[in-house]
Amino acid sequence: MYKLFLCLRYLRSKVFAYFAVLGVALCVWMMLVSVSVMTGFLNKIELAAKGLFGDIIIEGRGERGLAWYDEFIAKMKREVPEVEAAGPFILGLGILRVENDRNFRQHVQIAGIRLPGRAEMTDFETGLFVQAGNPAPTFDPPIAQAIAAIKKHRLEMRKIVQREFAKELAKLPEARQTATIENLQMLRLTLGDKSLTPKQRDLLYRIDNAVWLQNQALRHLELAQKKQGQMSRLREQLRSAQAGAKTEADKQIAADKIAALQLQIDDLVDLTRLEPPADRVILGLGIPGLSFRTDIGETVRYLVPGHRVILQVAPLGKALQMTGVSLNSRKFTVIDDSRTDVSSIDSKLVYVPFETLQQLNNMQAEFDADDPSIMLAPACCNQIHIKVKGQPSEGDLRKIAGKIQGLWQEFARGYADKPTLLAPAIGDVSVDTWRQRQMAVVGPIEQQRTLVVIIMAIMSIVAVALVFVILYTIVVQKTREIGVLKALGASGWGVAGLFFAYGAAIGLLGAIIGILAGYYTTKNINSIQDWADSMFGLRVWTRKSFMFECIPNEVDWNMACFIVAGAIAAGLVGALIPAIRAARMEPVEALRYE
Repeated sequence: MYKLFLCLRYLRSKVFAYFAVLGVALCVWMMLVSVSVMTGFLNKIELAAKGLFGDIIIEGRGERGLAWYDEFIAKMKREVPEVEAAGPFILGLGILRVENDRNFRQHVQIAGIRLPGRAEMTDFETGLFVQAGNPAPTFDPPIAQAIAAIKKHRLEMRKIVQREFAKELAKLPEARQTATIENLQMLRLTLGDKSLTPKQRDLLYRIDNAVWLQNQALRHLELAQKKQGQMSRLREQLRSAQAGAKTEADKQIAADKIAALQLQIDDLVDLTRLEPPADRVILGLGIPGLSFRTDIGETVRYLVPGHRVILQVAPLGKALQMTGVSLNSRKFTVIDDSRTDVSSIDSKLVYVPFETLQQLNNMQAEFDADDPSIMLAPACCNQIHIKVKGQPSEGDLRKIAGKIQGLWQEFARGYADKPTLLAPAIGDVSVDTWRQRQMAVVGPIEQQRTLVVIIMAIMSIVAVALVFVILYTIVVQKTREIGVLKALGASGWGVAGLFFAYGAAIGLLGAIIGILAGYYTTKNINSIQDWADSMFGLRVWTRKSFMFECIPNEVDWNMACFIVAGAIAAGLVGALIPAIRAARMEPVEALRYE
């Protein structure tokens, strides 16, 4: 009991003990924030990789890709119970152009996917603009949904204008402010270029350009919505005309009416300015020149659903030759955009229907022109992406990947002699987990996190030294008091336990303060950076150039537990020598100490 009493008394009475508590708290705070941010990076890469590839990836090693993929997927679902969903995937190279803009050309990677099946294997739908959260996204969402998404985005742009030009707008009469915000041309004329900073002029020009382009897309979508309503009524009339023609005479009369209705429908299809679902594209949100971001990470889109783009695809499929390669070109309508929060993915990828890219990439099935029953070459894909049930560990995923590898070898033997004149190499594949595929990215970050932990652990020696110095000082100052305790019957271990408890209390109290400070710092790290930028112009993390849009702000509680244990251990280590010195004191010599 006396140990607890004296420990609390020393904590309250010795002001310099607070420095030890502060030192421990500072080390805990730095370590928790650093490790949490690094762990957040790894988690984001994991989510992005799983969102793009699923849990397991099968990839053909030859240039011809994977044949008979649908048959293998069906077999795999039957014989591997851990597989929840799977689907083929094509990744090609090409050039993205914007219709009516001869100056825009951007190299992109083109992903061929099947919707809505893609959402069963990955979290693809969570990053969509028009169909966000829709468990069954398609390349043909309702036009009204696209229009609503654009109008919502316009409100977000309006908030940016109100924030960035708050001082300038405040100078205008209140009645004119709303009209000025809604008409950016009026805003430029009202404020005058000379009254704006270069940064403000650039932002206003960019938003003005985005509004103009979005207005074009909105007009196209609204026209398409109107024409689609007319087409629905015409198709209903067409069905009625076909159903009402019962006699030969009626059929002859109806034929002319049906032909006229079909002609009107065809004309309306041309007027909608929307390509059919097979020729629609989902853009990665971050492709250079198609959007821009503010300093605090808000995205303003130039291209929105309704715009038309042209994809020129390098055919890397079966018909690839080393010389004389010509690009396959096709026009697409933008129907949505996608974000993974990883800029290296969002700035390069566009998504098109799987069968469309298969044709553009020369990977479709080929048949004999004279005898269509003779297959010259089967359809192929680059990869098969697999979703595994539950949340398996990396070790479990590797076991499942090994089982799938064996199943493929068995499957390949059965299809090796399939009668085709241009049979692809079906047996040469790799089966990897998402982590194995991303090891080049994940490995260095894990090493950096380990390095950060080591550096912070070395810095924690400062906390051990502080505890040691303070406890040693207390032992020297309390020599007579220690002598009294021993004279009254306290054992050497009892006295040592007093100082061990004191060191552990310093470590625990410092850990609690450090964990609380680390939690609030990590959760608000982006707001803190924005405040530092606005007050002092200090920004260590720019959302325009780093891999992620914002600093990860989730606390790593597993590491927090280890940090608390380490802080207490540091207090005990710091108390070791002072406790031993106090335990070895002889009562008579301690009482005579001056």
